Amino acid sequence: MSVALVCAVVGFLLASQLQSVWANTQTDAANASRLETLQELYNQEMDKSEGLQKQLEQTQEELALYRKQASEGSAQGEALKAELDKLEMTAGLVDVTGPGVTVIMTDSTAVNATGDEADYIIHDSDLLSVVNELRSAGAEAISLNGERLLAASEIRCTGAVVTVNGRRHAAPYVIMAIGDSGTLYNALTMRNGVVDILGQWKIDVRVTASEELTIPKYQGAVEFQYAKPAESFPAAEEGVG
Repeated sequence: MSVALVCAVVGFLLASQLQSVWANTQTDAANASRLETLQELYNQEMDKSEGLQKQLEQTQEELALYRKQASEGSAQGEALKAELDKLEMTAGLVDVTGPGVTVIMTDSTAVNATGDEADYIIHDSDLLSVVNELRSAGAEAISLNGERLLAASEIRCTGAVVTVNGRRHAAPYVIMAIGDSGTLYNALTMRNGVVDILGQWKIDVRVTASEELTIPKYQGAVEFQYAKPAESFPAAEEGVG
C-alpha cells in the first residue's frame, strides 16, 4: 500500500509538471508569435516612414528648383515666385515668422476629494477650443508643441497624452499663433472667453503677446489618395429658340 501510494503521488507530480511545462511552452510560442508580428508591423512602419521622408526631401528639392528657375526669369517669373511663396506658407511647407501670441496650458493641481480628476486635466476638446478661437481671430499660422497645424492635422486624446500629426505630446501644451497679436490676445482673454472657461477647472492658461514668433514648417509628407483637382468645363452655350 505504501509503495502504491508513493507511486500515485509521484505520478501525480509528474503529470502536473508535464502539464506546467506544456502550458509554458504554449505561452512561449504565443509570445514568440506575437513578438514576431509586432516586429513585422514595426518594420513596415519604419519602411513607410523612410519612404515618406524621402518623398518629402524630393518635394523640397523640386520646390527649391522651381524657386530658382522663377527667380531667374522675367517679371512674370517674379510673380510666379511670389505666388509660390504664398502657397508654401499656406500649405505649411516653410518656417514662418511674425507677431502673435504664445499660449501655455498646464493641467490643474486643484483636484478635490469629491471631484472627477478627468475634469481637471487638459483634453483634446480644450486644445481645439483655443485653436479654433485663434483661427476665428485671424491667425495665419498655428503650432502645437512644435507641430505645425494644417487643415488635415488631428488633435485627439490617446490615453494620457494628445496625438498631433501622428506624434504624441503631453502637458504642458504650448500653442503659438502668428497674426495680429492684440486681436489674438483679446480673443482668448475676453470675459467669458475660452481662458475664463478653462479657469473654472483651475487649468492654468497663460497668454503672452509677442512682436515676433517663429513657427516651424510641417515635418510630414502631404499625400492625397482620393482627392484630386476638379476638372473645369467651359460654360455651356445657351441654345437659340
